[in-house]
Amino acid sequence: MRSVLEAPAPIERTAATKQPVGRSPFLAFVADAATETALHECVTQLALGQGTIMRGGIAKAIDHLGQHRSPHILVVDIGGVDLPISKVNELADVCEPGVAVIAIGNRNEIGLYRDLLRAGVTDYVVKPINPQLLAKALNNSKAHTGEASTIHKKLGSLIAFVGARGGVGATTLAVNMAWFLAHRQHRRVALVDLDLQNGDCAMALNIKPTPGLRDALANPLRIDTILLERIMATVGERLFVLSSEEPLSEDLNFTAVAVETLVLALREQFHYVILDIPRIPAASYRRAMEMADFCIFVADQTLRSVRDTVRLRAALGEGDGKRRNVLVVNRYGEGGRRAVTLDEMQHVLEIRPKAVIPFQPTLFTAGPDEERIAAARRGKFTDALAALALELSGRPSERRRWWSTK
Repeated sequence: MRSVLEAPAPIERTAATKQPVGRSPFLAFVADAATETALHECVTQLALGQGTIMRGGIAKAIDHLGQHRSPHILVVDIGGVDLPISKVNELADVCEPGVAVIAIGNRNEIGLYRDLLRAGVTDYVVKPINPQLLAKALNNSKAHTGEASTIHKKLGSLIAFVGARGGVGATTLAVNMAWFLAHRQHRRVALVDLDLQNGDCAMALNIKPTPGLRDALANPLRIDTILLERIMATVGERLFVLSSEEPLSEDLNFTAVAVETLVLALREQFHYVILDIPRIPAASYRRAMEMADFCIFVADQTLRSVRDTVRLRAALGEGDGKRRNVLVVNRYGEGGRRAVTLDEMQHVLEIRPKAVIPFQPTLFTAGPDEERIAAARRGKFTDALAALALELSGRPSERRRWWSTK
């Protein structure tokens, strides 16, 4: 919490700038009064806008940003930190995409400076603070905000869910994965239902579809951060939903370029973008799957599902090697003796299931708002979902899967 006695009052905007709603343009964590005073003077002089200077170092910044939205420009004090690069990597893990970071410290070492730049820091200023150098660093950061050269170097991860056939539960898994990443891993998540006429994501979350997605896809040049924040529904502090419920009597056509523009704009603002893609052979949907970091094929143990998974994979191809095709077997155990076994599925599909979700017919019965989401409750479904989430985040789970027998 900021000390009223020690920290300056929030900086008032002195120049009109276009800032996306909900994010502060500037936030700083400094450890001493001299640095605080120099920083306050520079920020006021450069008219960076409404912002806050807080007492504390990079550890406090990590703790704060784990619970609050990231600013556009972040200044952190790494003075006295034994492993500054390790702490910067921790900071990158909690920052939203597009944050420009200036580090302040007392070690005047070229090696540290280079390591910080490689870690994604925009600039490093050595104490005692030279106002001119600090002003230059802040000006450079204004130019870098929103670019891939900021501390969160990568764009948000794109995860596409597509069902091998209707009724296998692709929407259910997409919704619950989005909820899990937002509420359990504390990431900013965008969930996009690309079935604009028959999509169920909004209903599954007990929210109303919001108007605007159709117009955004029809006019991709209008897509920007401000538009997206206006047309997205929110579920809690970190889950944002784009969905629609267009009349069935209308023909909806949007281009692959429109989908690509929408996805790119979202990836610049969110840690994860999750797409629920209808099984329709259209170029726009195929492009969405091609762009994905992970394309999740959801299948059950029916012969038809196995056949259609083969066809989906063949239509999509292997891509450029950047996309990972992931098989999830849902409703496991539902088919009894007639079900295709996991070994048979792996033999035919030449891909091993990354998650096996047990068949639990009573799991998704309606209840209080929180209980409508299966991932909010403990059980085999949530355990399997958590294991899949770890796979998607690049951190393999060391926990034994519930279906393991050895």
